[in-house]
Amino acid sequence: MSAGSRRRLGHLVTGAAALLLAGGATTLGIGIWSAQNPGPPPGSSAIAAPAPTSAPSVAAPAPSPTASPDRPAVIPMVRSVPTRIRIPAIGVDSSLMQLGLNSDGTLQVPPYDEHAPAGWYRGSPAPGQLGPSVILGHVDTFKAGPVVFYRLAQTRPGDTITISRRDGTTATFTTDRVENVPKAHFPRLEVYGDTARAELRLITCGGDWNPAEHDYSDNTVVFAHLTATT
Repeated sequence: MSAGSRRRLGHLVTGAAALLLAGGATTLGIGIWSAQNPGPPPGSSAIAAPAPTSAPSVAAPAPSPTASPDRPAVIPMVRSVPTRIRIPAIGVDSSLMQLGLNSDGTLQVPPYDEHAPAGWYRGSPAPGQLGPSVILGHVDTFKAGPVVFYRLAQTRPGDTITISRRDGTTATFTTDRVENVPKAHFPRLEVYGDTARAELRLITCGGDWNPAEHDYSDNTVVFAHLTATT
């Protein structure tokens, strides 16, 4: 990873400790929101405060992939803006917007609209580049109900994720694992830290709905690695 990418990644780790998005991976909350929360969508103020500046900015590199008939090594791609994400197993087919940082250093999230797409954090590697590319999206809001990542928690190891890119290429990823992690103990380094191959992180909310805080307890994180390029 280039020095510039490392700096951007460090900014993400320290400036957006846990991506706390609106929505959740379960069906509970839809009726609760519409009945009890006529104000802003849940999670609209749920981006975590910046982590201490003394926190490490990168994790130890993951082991390099080993070529085999089942898991071939794939050469990382050059940077190109991602434009679309498809996850056939859960019916996701969404354009991708670009996300940056808010003025307070926290991560932007997509709009809370019915047709809001998933969003790529442009401070992370592009999908297919060396390192962990970060894409996030809502699952449901009190206004729209289920949205782009509503079924993200149903992703399973082995599921394919394809990312179309502006230069006409496609990066294909294979899901390694899906984790539901408490927001209070979000694994920042595991999610954002350097890796020795091209990887992907998809993030939304999960766990239990807390009506007092208008937020969910957990994040659902999909971990995947690059397995083909076209």
